[in-house]
Amino acid sequence: MRRLSLLGLLAACKPTGPVLIELTPEAGVAPGEVAFGDAAVPQTVSATFFVTNAGGETLTADLAVTDDAEGVFAVTPTAIEVAPHDEEEVTVTFSPSSFLDYAAAVQLRTNDASTPEIDVTLSGRGVSAPVPDIAVDPAALDFGETAVYATEVALIRNVGAAPLHLAAWRLEGSSAFALLTDPADTTVAPGDELPVVVAYTPNLAGDSGTLVLASDDGDTPEARLPLLGNGGGDFAYPVAVIDCPGQLSPPAFAAMDGFASTDPNGQLPLTYAWSVAALPTDPRGVPTSSGYLTSLSGPTTSMFVDAVGTYDVDLVVTNALGIASAPARCRLDAIPDDDLVVELTWDTEQADLDLHLAEGDAPLFAEPGSACWCSRTPEWGAAGTDDNPRLNLDDRAGRGPENISIPGPGDGTYEMRVHYFDDHGDGAVTATVRVYLASDPTPVFQASRLMNRNDVWDVGTIRWPEATVGARSTANAPAVRRACYTP
Repeated sequence: MRRLSLLGLLAACKPTGPVLIELTPEAGVAPGEVAFGDAAVPQTVSATFFVTNAGGETLTADLAVTDDAEGVFAVTPTAIEVAPHDEEEVTVTFSPSSFLDYAAAVQLRTNDASTPEIDVTLSGRGVSAPVPDIAVDPAALDFGETAVYATEVALIRNVGAAPLHLAAWRLEGSSAFALLTDPADTTVAPGDELPVVVAYTPNLAGDSGTLVLASDDGDTPEARLPLLGNGGGDFAYPVAVIDCPGQLSPPAFAAMDGFASTDPNGQLPLTYAWSVAALPTDPRGVPTSSGYLTSLSGPTTSMFVDAVGTYDVDLVVTNALGIASAPARCRLDAIPDDDLVVELTWDTEQADLDLHLAEGDAPLFAEPGSACWCSRTPEWGAAGTDDNPRLNLDDRAGRGPENISIPGPGDGTYEMRVHYFDDHGDGAVTATVRVYLASDPTPVFQASRLMNRNDVWDVGTIRWPEATVGARSTANAPAVRRACYTP
């Protein structure tokens, strides 16, 4: 008998075709448990885990929360695909509804034949947490019997254990009442109080209204303070309503309308009275805006928003019987969109000051190196690109603002200068320059300087992309040019 050697045996068994290696997914999770610990009721907290695939084929998985009778856990996404040798993040949220211990699981159903199901256990405990609690004292403001203008004070108290954030407010009912203290966007510390002054100007035999205060008090999101004058009245007052855009980038016209205003008794037509209640101001209370309404009557108007800051516009509607509504308020937040905005304002009504922004060390009025009134859109980069500046406003008589913005500044330095072009009899003025970055209403730089006619104030240098500003302390110097030139 012939004997085959081992090598011969192996050679005899050698396949003649290609070798096929089966590629499969290999599922895993990390970590396998998500413990939220203590979470405040009724807040929501989140955590993550990862689904891994150590195999050579795409892993698919459907995810669902199981054994969660209270419905306090949630998972996102509910279906995933994980590439070979990769991982995907999964988010789990916990929203306890009561003060209990909770347990559940996220179940994964996969296409991994060796591990078709994987559970990630979940646990958490609902606990009490400090919350704000609004209270208004007194429970109602009664101005009594009076034929003359009067004021009363109400106290907004925080009787809770967390800071109380006051949001918007509104007046309902009679237009005889007005709020002299604006509590919007104010925080009241636990145990503290905020006084607000309410004014009453009698205009009917009896007046009634309500001050509505919105806050983050979960139990009382809107606190209501009844207002009474001369015994109150049972009138069904008209209601003013403003369609308000809320936020925009200056300079722009903010379109508003009062078409949704109504009169419960159907005493139509309504007449409309618009007014500017507040403009942006500097820390001294000096307006930084020359904003105005395009119309003071009619159902529509627009507010010219020229400076960064907050604008308040009020609307009062009056029915056919001459009964006026409480004022409705539109709050406009002007926040820059461009990456870099330089803004100039001053404190007199007739003087003409000019803002200049130079690329690098370009001198005053150099074209195209200096953006200003006579070179409003110089090309510092390719035509139409975001690194080119534009002078948006040139205010030739009083207060400003003037602003120059760059949507996407190029790397380098920019010199800020102010030229006091003409005084028109105003004499010395105080100029203020502010620098803003995109989506931020708070200036990253602000400086002021007393100036006389034809002075040049070398304000400072902006460095980009660092977005830092270095101020200069050099004294004002007289301008040697008063118009643009080509170097």
